[in-house]
Amino acid sequence: MDCGADFYAGGVHFRLTFGFLSVWALLLLQSTFSETAAMAFVCCALHELGHITAMKLFGIHIKGLTLYSGGVKLKSDSLAFCGTLTEISVLAAGPLVNLLLGAAGCFFGNRLFAGINISLLLFNLLPLSSLDGGRILAAVSERFCPLWDMRRLFRISDILLGIGGAVLFFMSGSVSFTLPLTMGVMILEGLIDGRK
Repeated sequence: MDCGADFYAGGVHFRLTFGFLSVWALLLLQSTFSETAAMAFVCCALHELGHITAMKLFGIHIKGLTLYSGGVKLKSDSLAFCGTLTEISVLAAGPLVNLLLGAAGCFFGNRLFAGINISLLLFNLLPLSSLDGGRILAAVSERFCPLWDMRRLFRISDILLGIGGAVLFFMSGSVSFTLPLTMGVMILEGLIDGRK
């Protein structure tokens, strides 16, 4: 799942994975690249820009950026050595951007823009190991319960949330397979990362 293309720019290692390309290829094959898809892509980019901005504000050097099925993973040596509050602030910056953009969309009457951002906010706060919510939960538990090994709990929650999401998705009668594919690839990537 981690195979892909690597390149460097400005001293930062960039990686474009097969999972990222497959999710976007499936999205494009299912329908024409609509205004909704373009807006979702921009909202995702702004979400990641929130994380990058917070890292810069805290003086954290970005070592690498990986585009994978669930979005973007930012790598930094110094994030592992910063305090819990700093780590949580950086992790929460992306969802905070989506919250602010969602509120702006509501204020200006753009329901689609608001809906995309609120959906991204809620999705990213799920307690999956590869999402912001799971990483915030891990940082808090590491701080307050340092003896707990969260990896096994995350593997279980990744699988249960993945199955639950797939069941709800198919019960809703939706015909789009992009979300279940994304969730499935993310869960597989999380399980593979958890074995390393």
